[in-house]
Amino acid sequence: MNRVLTILVVMYFLGLTGCAGRYNVGGSYVGQLPKGGISAIAEDATAHLSSLYPPGRTSIRLVAPNKQTDEFTQKLETSLRQKGFTLSPNGTVTMSYVLDELRSAKPPVWYLQLRIADKTQSKTIARSYTDNGQPVAGFSNLSTGGESND
Repeated sequence: MNRVLTILVVMYFLGLTGCAGRYNVGGSYVGQLPKGGISAIAEDATAHLSSLYPPGRTSIRLVAPNKQTDEFTQKLETSLRQKGFTLSPNGTVTMSYVLDELRSAKPPVWYLQLRIADKTQSKTIARSYTDNGQPVAGFSNLSTGGESND
C-alpha cells in the first residue's frame, strides 16, 4: 500500500510541472531532509543526469532555492562538478529540483523531482528514496519535445 501511495504522490507532482521552455523550469525547493543519504541522493541524481547529457560538454544553469542554504544543494553542486558538468548562469541545460519527505509514508520516504529543459525538450524526472538514500523505485520520466523559447 505504501508503494502505491508513493507512486500516486510522485505522479501528482509530475502533473503539476506543466510545460517548461528552455529556461523556464520553475523554482527549486528543499524541504525536510533525511537524516542520512543526502550524498547518495545527490550522486544518484548526477548519475542519471550524466546518462542524459555528456558531463564534459554540458553546462548547467542550476536554479537553487531562493534564500535557502541547505546540505542537499551543496552536495548536488559538488557532485555535478565532480562528474564534469559546468555550472553556469548561462548554461545550455536548465535544471530545478524539489527534495522533500512524503509525510504520510511509513516508513519515511523522500522524493526528488528534477525539472530539466534544454534547447529541444523539457523533462521531469522523479524518484523516491529511503532515509539512507536508497532508491525505492526507478526514475519516472516525462518528456516533451520542441518547446524551446528560441
